[in-house]
Amino acid sequence: MKIFILEPTGATLSAYQKQLASHEIVEIDSRGWRDAKLLEAIHDADIVVLTNRPLSKYVISNMPNLKFIAVAFAGIDHVDAETILARNITVKNAAGYANTAVAELVMGLMISLARRIPENNAEVRHGALTNSGTQLKDKILGIVGMGAIGKEVARLAAAFQMQILAYDRKSLLTLETLFSQSDYVSLHIPLLETTNGIINLELLSKMKATAYLINCARGPIINEQDLSVALKQGMLAGAALDVFDVEPPIPGSHILLQAPNVIATPHIGFNTVEAVAAKGQMALDNVVEFICENLM
Repeated sequence: MKIFILEPTGATLSAYQKQLASHEIVEIDSRGWRDAKLLEAIHDADIVVLTNRPLSKYVISNMPNLKFIAVAFAGIDHVDAETILARNITVKNAAGYANTAVAELVMGLMISLARRIPENNAEVRHGALTNSGTQLKDKILGIVGMGAIGKEVARLAAAFQMQILAYDRKSLLTLETLFSQSDYVSLHIPLLETTNGIINLELLSKMKATAYLINCARGPIINEQDLSVALKQGMLAGAALDVFDVEPPIPGSHILLQAPNVIATPHIGFNTVEAVAAKGQMALDNVVEFICENLM
């Protein structure tokens, strides 16, 4: 089979020489390429491996040999779902590779918000006095989405003696109740039609004026215009955002970079040495598994 690796995955390809020795492997870095250039390079691929570069309907539809897509990432929303279903192409992601990394970032952002670390870091350089913060102990953490990452956040937060409110599809707790009672709200739901823009002004208006919102999930689940309004009007104390409606680089003019009391990071939740290595390894493991199952 002809295997194209479309961008750096974090895996050490040499570790798979034995399993993939009889197959042709082509490594390219197609980040930033237009679809036409990408298709010209990979049109005869049987298998493609990618991280988070989009794979459009146009590209997939014009790859007659394509049988399997290995995504070295947790989400697969950047691969055109309609086309892969119509073509019966198998797609497998690297589920769970960054659970610990994302959960630890959530805790880091929460501590940064509570202790006002960014402000104190900036102001100490100008001889300013300390800005007082708050403790996490006994605060209420509302977790929206209790998948693997949400559960890991709950486990870590319990070590800080926080009280946990949890919302998922089976929960009797409503989002409105969670938002109104929580001191911190952390989002861990996927981006679907039903969740796009679900965090809106109506929900944000129910938050305590002293509460904080944290998003290390997907940017578009928040209505960014509404969050900007809520922050400017003091409906909540601040937000920590690792994801936005666009991928980095985030333009300096972005509405939420102009809003008050926002800690912003450029989608680093997954980006630890350990997680990056794990996602690449999982993707190539999935390739080997697919080949073994289909050549037997």
